[in-house]
This record gives sequence, structure tokens and C-alpha cells, in this order.
Amino acid sequence: MVRSLPLLMLGLVVGFCLGSCVQIDGGAVEVSWVIHANGRAITDCGCSFPEIASVRLDLVGHGGAIEGTTPCAGRARCEFACQRQTGATPFDIPETHGDEMYGIRLVAVGPDGNDLPAVTTPAPILRTVVRGQPTEVEALVLEAGCALTCEGMNNSGVCARP
Repeated sequence: MVRSLPLLMLGLVVGFCLGSCVQIDGGAVEVSWVIHANGRAITDCGCSFPEIASVRLDLVGHGGAIEGTTPCAGRARCEFACQRQTGATPFDIPETHGDEMYGIRLVAVGPDGNDLPAVTTPAPILRTVVRGQPTEVEALVLEAGCALTCEGMNNSGVCARP
């Protein structure tokens, strides 16, 4: 039993290391967001009107071999709970070469899973993607209304639940 203890420990260490590795098949895209109503902060996504349940990352390839590709289309790992205010794809976005770039934009999604075209989002931002590295996009502002159940705009200028 004493002899097998080092083998057991070695097996646990190897298993831990293998289980904690991140598979890298490309680059990642990381983005953050804030929700505003008439230029003022919304602290609870449920207070936006229309209500935003999640935010989906939309990537469209521009130029070269990635022209028109949409690596996030239909992928749950490219959609994030609105309240998180940040999200990152796995490292599986095909890397760009030469003058290739991805148009990166956010899409607000309602509780029913449908896109919310009434929520204004910035125009796509063009970025390159490098294998094994995160491509960071500065925080983007999504503009929505403030739900009446959140008192409209309170005296502090923040759209929040009472």
C-alpha cells in the first residue's frame, strides 16, 4: 500500500494537469458591454425595455479565406447571460492572415430567444484573430429603454428596481 501511494499521487497530478488544459484550435474573442437607457446606466438587465436576457457575439469574416464565414453562428458558447457584462469564445475562432479581419458585433437577445432589434448596438468593429491569443474588444454600449417596473429613471439617473 505504501509503495502505491507515489503512483497514486502521480496519477492524480497527471489527471489534474490534463483536465485543466485549454484546447487551442484558433484564437478567442472577448468582449464586454454595458446597457444604457437614454445615456444612463441600467444596473439590472431585467430593467431594460425590451428585457435583455443574453448577449450574442456575432462574427463575420472579411477578406481572404474567411470572407463571409460566421464562426459563432448557432453556437451556444457565443451567447452570454446579459448580467455577466462580459463573454469570451473558446480558442477555436479561425485565425486571420494578411488583410483578413472579423467584423465583431453584439446582438441583444430576449427571454424568448429572439433577437431584439429595438436595442441599439454599435456597428461591427474589425479585429484580427491570432491563434492561442484572446482578441479583446473594448466595452460596447447597448442602448435600450428603461422598463416602467424599474421606476423609469429615478433621481440618481440609474434605471434600477425599487
